[in-house]
Amino acid sequence: MTVSRPPREDDVAALAELRNDLATQYALLATPQPNTLDDVRAWLSRRMADPAALFAVVADDTGGAVGFTQVIAIDETGRHGMFGIAIDRRHRGRGHGRAALELVLSAARADGRIDKLVLHVAADNTRACTLYRSAGFVDVGVHRRHYRAPDGWHDVAVMERFLSEAP
Repeated sequence: MTVSRPPREDDVAALAELRNDLATQYALLATPQPNTLDDVRAWLSRRMADPAALFAVVADDTGGAVGFTQVIAIDETGRHGMFGIAIDRRHRGRGHGRAALELVLSAARADGRIDKLVLHVAADNTRACTLYRSAGFVDVGVHRRHYRAPDGWHDVAVMERFLSEAP
């Protein structure tokens, strides 16, 4: 079973591993930088204090952190936010991503400020694109040669999902 919950001190080491995993960070379209445990604590503090964000740790049935979800840059006037998810590579393929996606959709609906989630994903990340489409996200455009990783330029797909629409 996958749960979504606020971060705890015992999550810091697992989240530091995730934030220091270069392949995962590139898949998130991030610019990887080394993260100490204190860096991760500071990042968690910023995320939890941000009034324009919804952040949750994704945990498995043992309660251990396997990733996180976030909706950031919530625009209360436009009623949208930017969605992101990261699952530790050692825990992928076990349904955590799909379950966490459903949990964040419920949390975003319950929050009351958001009608639409928007996400950016590397267009060649077929596994992630398939997951998002199966959850009702639709392609709305592509930023060509938008993200540079060590293996070169990547196109970035822009997807959105209205929370009121069923997948």
